[in-house]
Amino acid sequence: MLLMRKIRLFFIVSMLLSGMFYTSCKKSDTTTETPVVPPAVGEFVGTVAVYSPTDTVLNYFLENNYNRITGSLELYTSDDIDFNKYFANLKSVTGSVKLYKIRNTDLSFLANLTKITGDLQISACPGLTSLAGLSKLDTLTNNLIVENNPNIRDLNGMGSVKSITNLYATNNSVLQSLSGLGSLTSILGGISIGENATLTSLDGLSNVESIIANVVLYNNALLSSLDGLNKLKSIDGNLMLSGLPALAGLTALSALNDTITTISISGCSSLANLEGLNSLPYIKKDLLLVSCMNFKNLQGLTKVDTIGGTIGLSKLAAFNSFSGATALKGIKKDLRIVECNALTSLAGLTKLEIIDGDFIVDDNSSLANLNGIDILKLVKGKVQILNNEQLLSLNGLEPLKTIYSDIDIYYNPKLSSYCSLKPDSLSGIVYIGFNAYNPTWAQIKAGSCSK
Repeated sequence: MLLMRKIRLFFIVSMLLSGMFYTSCKKSDTTTETPVVPPAVGEFVGTVAVYSPTDTVLNYFLENNYNRITGSLELYTSDDIDFNKYFANLKSVTGSVKLYKIRNTDLSFLANLTKITGDLQISACPGLTSLAGLSKLDTLTNNLIVENNPNIRDLNGMGSVKSITNLYATNNSVLQSLSGLGSLTSILGGISIGENATLTSLDGLSNVESIIANVVLYNNALLSSLDGLNKLKSIDGNLMLSGLPALAGLTALSALNDTITTISISGCSSLANLEGLNSLPYIKKDLLLVSCMNFKNLQGLTKVDTIGGTIGLSKLAAFNSFSGATALKGIKKDLRIVECNALTSLAGLTKLEIIDGDFIVDDNSSLANLNGIDILKLVKGKVQILNNEQLLSLNGLEPLKTIYSDIDIYYNPKLSSYCSLKPDSLSGIVYIGFNAYNPTWAQIKAGSCSK
């Protein structure tokens, strides 16, 4: 009897468990499956990457007569391959096209390609002299990258692409111009063009009206002007020019009439001023000028009344005045004047009232006084006057009534007069030493301000 009860109990428990298992595994009547959509006819899904003539993807692509790639096309080989055999009918790539070291003398194997939704990257392709073969390309969503190509002379053959994200042209040893990009009207990112030893012109960008990010031009030894950017109205990022010894002027930028973030110019030994930026109303951050041996003044900044960051002038051997900055009223960070050895005064800063950061005058071998800052009344950072061999006095600082931090005056071997330094409010400490005369702050305030 007891045995029968145990058997009956085991049977009941087994039935309950099997019911629970069935219930938990049963598919919900409300569950819907996402249907798997097969590739369309002619569509290859995935990346076509070719490293050698024996890659099976080539014949697979040919046998199935694909004309679209939902993925990228990547050709990484210097082997002699007839790419026309495989890709002559290719119309679109929903991804990037990357060509590296291919031996082709043109890009005619992409003659029917109309759309790339990623990058077009052409790197170290020794046979190419242009982009001939891309005449039907009208859409390039991301970046155009042309780099390390020894024989590309221009970008002719690019088709009718009107907009790209970024343009990179780097280390193309015989590239002379950007002709071939004439259909471009907007660049949604920026441009970076550098290390192109024979580049003389930016022709090809002549219809571009806006660049959203940075304009970076560097180490292009023969680039003498920015012609080609004549229609450019706005640069939302930075203008960065470096290592352009032949660049003689910025007049090609005369259409710029909107604010810019930073202007940084270095190693442009033929540039004399900023003429061409005359319609620029405001610089959001910094104006940095370094090692431009023939740069003389700030002509071209006639409308700029505020610098949102720092003005940094350094190693400008010919810089002799601030003429051109006649509208400048405020600097939101520092004013740094360093190694400007033709500067004898600060003439030209006639409307400057406020410096929100430091005011630094350092190692200017011809500077005799500080005349020219006629109405400067407030410096919120430090005042540092250092290493100026010919500085005789602080004449010019008379209007400066409020200084929020320290005053450092050192190593000015001829400085003997401090009588123009008389702020009503000084929050920091005055440090004076190694000058021709070194009074204490108490002595200056008491009238013993010169010798």
